Amino acid sequence: MKRLIIRIGVFGFIAGMVGMIAFAQVQQNNGNNDEQQAAASPLRNAPPTSPVSEENPLRNDAPPSAASAPVPLREIPNAPAAFRDLPEPSPGDRSLSSTSPTGPSSTPADPPASGEKTSLNDPFAGAGRTAIPISSQNPEASRVVQLTGAAAEQSSPQLSGPLMPQPAADQEPKRIPPDPFAQPMSNSPPPREFTMPNLQADSPVSAPASKEGTGQPGGKQLEGPQSPQLTLQKFTPPEIQVGKPAVFKVTVQNTGRIPASQVEIRDQVPRGTQLLKTSPRASENAQGEIVWTLGMLQPGETASVEMELLPTAEGEIGSVASVHFTAEASAKTVCTRPQLVIETAGPGEVLIGDSVTLSITISNPGSGVATGVMLEERLPPGLQHPSGNELEYPVGNLRPGESKRLQLQLTATAPGRIDNVLTARADGNLRTEDRLALEVMAPKLDLVAEGPKRRYLEREATYQFSVSNPGTASAEQVLLTAYLPPGLKFVSANNSGQYVEADRAVYWRLEELPSNQTGTVELITMPVEAGQQSIILRGTAQKGLNVQKEQAVMVEGIAAILFQVADAADPIEVGGEATYEVHVLNQGSKAASNVQLAVILPPELQFLSAEGPARYAVQGNQVIFEGLARLSPKSDTTYRVRVKGLRPGDLRTRFQLLTGEMQTPVLKEESTRVYADE
Repeated sequence: MKRLIIRIGVFGFIAGMVGMIAFAQVQQNNGNNDEQQAAASPLRNAPPTSPVSEENPLRNDAPPSAASAPVPLREIPNAPAAFRDLPEPSPGDRSLSSTSPTGPSSTPADPPASGEKTSLNDPFAGAGRTAIPISSQNPEASRVVQLTGAAAEQSSPQLSGPLMPQPAADQEPKRIPPDPFAQPMSNSPPPREFTMPNLQADSPVSAPASKEGTGQPGGKQLEGPQSPQLTLQKFTPPEIQVGKPAVFKVTVQNTGRIPASQVEIRDQVPRGTQLLKTSPRASENAQGEIVWTLGMLQPGETASVEMELLPTAEGEIGSVASVHFTAEASAKTVCTRPQLVIETAGPGEVLIGDSVTLSITISNPGSGVATGVMLEERLPPGLQHPSGNELEYPVGNLRPGESKRLQLQLTATAPGRIDNVLTARADGNLRTEDRLALEVMAPKLDLVAEGPKRRYLEREATYQFSVSNPGTASAEQVLLTAYLPPGLKFVSANNSGQYVEADRAVYWRLEELPSNQTGTVELITMPVEAGQQSIILRGTAQKGLNVQKEQAVMVEGIAAILFQVADAADPIEVGGEATYEVHVLNQGSKAASNVQLAVILPPELQFLSAEGPARYAVQGNQVIFEGLARLSPKSDTTYRVRVKGLRPGDLRTRFQLLTGEMQTPVLKEESTRVYADE
């Protein structure tokens, strides 16, 4: 009997040892599974966040790389350069502070306390990881889940996918009626007291792009990686009975080192049971889950919730509880504001045709680096550059307090007031402009001619020519020229006018003609040819001034007929003969046309014969010569009429001359005495 007892004891000891080894093996396998699950987490291999630099991110002391250097939209030719850099004065100390007084710390988090499960090495801790620690309690009596993240999931062979689908944004949570008899069980530790508002369905809020932000930097403890850790454990009685109320309890503990915000425990009423009451008071969401809103859970703090159920069916009774929370993290930086200022300096007045140099200073009086600075010039009418009317110059980056000086050389091409606008732009929609008013001064020439517009041949014509300057600047090296036509002959000119026969031109020179001044010269000509004649008057000066005017004159001739009558014998006796001689002279400058002569004899004289340049006819006591077609200037002709005395007396013979240019004939008388012997 004693041996039998000893054998039974040995076998019992061996069986106990085998059971302990098996239990240890099971625990080790569970631990390995936990480690494998943790290693399989997609966040496991997430690269650690590099330490946050305290250097100002906007500081850009190093020269920009070729990839980041601003590229002009158009290449500006090198010769001549539109903009030229000027040596910059000593900038002094313009360096930015390289550290931020409130920059985030890069110190790693403290290592976990001894005995605690370490969280995954993830810089973005609290973003949805799941770690399952080993529980020392009976696995049949409880389920322990340690969660990290806003919506944790429990992995088990029986479940796949999220344990708690999120409620729709437009569904209102179904609320559980208040339970005035909800009390914690006497055999459970007193739960933490919470204010339990009804759970509202989560609905994302998207702020409009134009809404002004209201966020503020958090405390220094929120800077760097934030990884709160929560351990969720659910307790059920080992056995419950149909018709007998039972209490299911869920405990959540913050095992991390930072607070967890907006903590919620969600559970479902197990199948085969009916909910009697909850403690603390809970609400129901759109998915029919029981929701306890716990709020903030500090490190090391534990909270418990309960629901009392009435079993209605046999079998395994249970449900899956989940915990949801948010982790808070903060970071801050220094926001700077770069600025651009352009100052343009140049002469207020410039003479047309001359170059004007604009001195440009572009500076950054702001607190940040202005990147991609570009200077633009759109030339207004009146200014010109060999590269065109649209100029661009890449300035690059300007540090706070830095300035750059440039020069732009332009040419004034048109008179008047000009507003030149320079524009600077940079990244971040920075834009500014500066205006510079210029007055382009220019001389101007104007000509006025005064003199006869109709003149007779060989009668001098005097002309006065005036040259004036109505411009805004003095005219230099003024040359006034009068070109004479062949029908006008130069006689004289005042004010040192020089006549050049080869050019048939008269020249006057003037060193300077001030603004709003007038100079006058005089020219005397002699018309030598009839017809339309034109004097071409031209004025020139420096700066490309050229003005021309034409003075037309109609030159006409005049027929000046002079005729004389003489008798060869006077007195004559009765029966004697006498001859009248008529000498006609055109002493004018124009040919006389249709020269007609008529001789009227008194009754005491008898016509005998006549001769002349034209045929004649005798009508009674009149001798009429046909019209002479043309009597040239300075030409003459002679008519002769022979008569006989019939009776004595003091007689008068009349002569009448008419030309095509005369309105009335010219009359003359010649006396002749006829006597007789007594």
